[in-house]
Amino acid sequence: MEIAKCIDQKLKEPHGNHKGLSYGQLSVLLLTYIITQSDHRLSAVEPWVEAHRKILELSTGWSIAEKDASDDRLARVVEELGKQSSARQEIEIKLGRHLIRSYELPTEVARADTSSFSVNHQQGESVEESLLRYGYSKDQRPDLLQYRQLLATLDPMGMPLISATLEGNGADDPLYFPTWQKMAKVIGHKKFVFIADCKASSIATRAQIAANGGVYCFPVSMSGQHPQQLRQWVLDPPTEILDIRLPRQDEQEAPVGKGFEVELGKFWFKEDTHLWVRWQERYLVVYSQSLAASAIRGQQQRINTALTALNKLAAKTRKSLISFLPCNTPLISKLFPSITR
Repeated sequence: MEIAKCIDQKLKEPHGNHKGLSYGQLSVLLLTYIITQSDHRLSAVEPWVEAHRKILELSTGWSIAEKDASDDRLARVVEELGKQSSARQEIEIKLGRHLIRSYELPTEVARADTSSFSVNHQQGESVEESLLRYGYSKDQRPDLLQYRQLLATLDPMGMPLISATLEGNGADDPLYFPTWQKMAKVIGHKKFVFIADCKASSIATRAQIAANGGVYCFPVSMSGQHPQQLRQWVLDPPTEILDIRLPRQDEQEAPVGKGFEVELGKFWFKEDTHLWVRWQERYLVVYSQSLAASAIRGQQQRINTALTALNKLAAKTRKSLISFLPCNTPLISKLFPSITR
């Protein structure tokens, strides 16, 4: 993968008194320890390297001294990677390009997504300098600090292209266009299909990608006029409905769904340049048979659960009435004739 080579080429050289393994070589040792031991403590790397020095030297071809992997040296590497943001981005781009070229990976489809992670941590005095902040919690834990993680990958193997750790209280929408730009640099062209969730479907993101020659495929958020527009199209399709089959299916096999597409013109005003962006957009309206069957089963299950709960409630109500009223009263006889017989 040439991780050490990429890091040493882009990261500034250590000070003149530095001896032993380079920043790139130390990074490889640290990554190897994290992956194999599921532990990111810097202080634990040195004894681990000492215990496995022979196999590490044979597998890497390096001469590893006793104090090469000390925690202060590893901390220096982590500090430099954190401070040199431009070098870090160059390393990410160079490493991604190298892997795509070396393994001849397909570059037709790539995707990006974000997620938040809650942590038990005491908030420091300088809130603005910390990535851990209070924000909307997917874990239903607004009392915990959190951070967000962005990851862009290459289909179909899911190889990471771009990764970023972000503050926990920001919006995801503005991240997708800059992420697409970085992905295009790594992949080497803009004609890949960029896939993301509906948070990427803002008009600004779509317009900027289209204006820069990109291709995207996002689910439409069901807000504004979209629900009414979709209902109108489904009830009265404006174009021919076509069967949908997977690439591996033959024409004789049953389709997995059906759908149609509608082409609409779009425009967006870019405020910083005071220019209008105009482009053609294709809306794909798709009916998936498996998804529809799953939705029907889920709805039926919810109905059955509700009926069971209502029946239990009705039985409990009848018992309560009987316990408070004599069975031979006119009300009980009228409501529950079978009980009073």
